Amino acid sequence: MLDPKLIRQNPEAVREALKARKHTEEYLDKFLALDSKRKQMITEVEGMKAQKNVVSDKIAVMKRNKEDASDVIKEMQVLAAKIKELDAETSAIDNEFGEILLNIPNMTDETTPYGQSEDDNVVVKTWGEPKKFDFEPKPHWDIAKDLDIIDLERGAKIAGSGFIVYKGLGSKLKRSLISFFLDLHTTKHGYTEIFPPFLVNANSMTGTGQLPKFEEDMYKCDKGDELYAIPTAEVPVTNLYSNEILSVDQLPIKHCAYSAWNCINVVSFGLEKNQKNNYFCDFDGALCGHYCVYFNAGTGI
Repeated sequence: MLDPKLIRQNPEAVREALKARKHTEEYLDKFLALDSKRKQMITEVEGMKAQKNVVSDKIAVMKRNKEDASDVIKEMQVLAAKIKELDAETSAIDNEFGEILLNIPNMTDETTPYGQSEDDNVVVKTWGEPKKFDFEPKPHWDIAKDLDIIDLERGAKIAGSGFIVYKGLGSKLKRSLISFFLDLHTTKHGYTEIFPPFLVNANSMTGTGQLPKFEEDMYKCDKGDELYAIPTAEVPVTNLYSNEILSVDQLPIKHCAYSAWNCINVVSFGLEKNQKNNYFCDFDGALCGHYCVYFNAGTGI
């Protein structure tokens, strides 16, 4: 979430960042309009409160002088009611700010190249050479079926479309890859492994930006406790220290975690619309999370 001060001080910079991301400017405009209204209301309320203080002093003087202050008291009561009304409106705007800010994405780093499509992506680093085949290679899901290491049909039968049953060497391969990556990062790169919950609350989903934008793509428990199945281990790992203040001396903190990942029909492996689509709703991954000071973020990974 962007700092409201940043938006107030540099609205055009935020606007240009939204344009670069091809993101709607609707919420920025809403924020600026509400912020202007809020400033006017605060100025008005402060003037009224100053006037109320003057009237209160006047009433005190009148009472000491045994004068009738009933009309002035009524005036102050009307003023107090108006102040209360404007304070409530200001509070409502502050709450609305929160919802608006959740819909304004972070600004990209100034070194991020701008592009119209994936054709404009800049190659930063390569390793090895792409494999060349003298035949038409099969997609991995067809190879997996030929090797009898996955069962898409039975996965769909017991859970639904997009769910997979791994079996035999497929199960062993999946388990081995998870262990390999966790062992690599804990023994070679200084990460501490955690095993987080696979269900998290709405605050955690909001903290990593899944809510409100991606709510329709997530699995939610409808038992009144508002728990969501995590889309990746990023959510619990990132929220591990939420609402805590960490000292610089504690940093960096490096965690890795395995989790099942769950989403609703959003992973398509980059196939064109006129080709066969394969959507998977659950998969697994090992994720690394690195807490560090901002100016070390670029080199900390």
